[in-house]
Amino acid sequence: MQRVTLTHIGAISLGKLLAIWSFVLGLIMYIIYMVMMLVLSLLGIVSGDQNALAGGIIAFIISAVVGFIGLFVYAIAMFIFGALAATVYNIILGVGVGIDIDLKERTI
Repeated sequence: MQRVTLTHIGAISLGKLLAIWSFVLGLIMYIIYMVMMLVLSLLGIVSGDQNALAGGIIAFIISAVVGFIGLFVYAIAMFIFGALAATVYNIILGVGVGIDIDLKERTI
C-alpha cells in the first residue's frame, strides 16, 4: 500500500469532471421527465378535448426546450463551481497540509 498526500487539484480538471457528470445525470433525468410529459400529452389527446390537446402539445414543447437549455446551464454552473471549489481547496492547502490518501495497486 502506498501512502500519498494530495496537495493540489487542477481547477479546470475538476470543473470539466463536474460539468460532464452533471450533464450526463441531467440528461438521464431529462429523458425520464420527457417520457412522462409525452405520456401526459398523449392522455390529453386521447381525452378528445381540443383544449387539452393544444395545452398538452404546448406544454410538451415548452418543457422540452426549457429542459434542454437547462441541461447546458446546469453543466456550466457545475463547471464554475468545480473550478472555484478546486481553487479554494488549493488556497487552503497552501496554508495547511494536504490530504493523506492510501493507494493500493490492483492486479488485473
